[in-house]
Amino acid sequence: MSDNKKTMRKLKLHVEMSIDGCIAGPNNEMDWIDFTWDEKLREYDDRLHESVDTILMGRKMTNEFISHWSNVLNKPDDPWNAFAKK
Repeated sequence: MSDNKKTMRKLKLHVEMSIDGCIAGPNNEMDWIDFTWDEKLREYDDRLHESVDTILMGRKMTNEFISHWSNVLNKPDDPWNAFAKK
């Protein structure tokens, strides 16, 4: 690709954070995130990630992330299945 045809891509940072600035519980648990989601928020999140074609993750998150979303992908009745397909 020649230099004059390069296009700038957007970088989106997506972080789940509580109102007091915490990302995980005292023992690194992240189960609190599941309690905040409802259908409207799921639809918003789906629209937000519509254009995403690449995800960058840290080494420690990758295995659990891939395992979780692979399991969701195998459950067509799961409300997160459409998101998992992405």
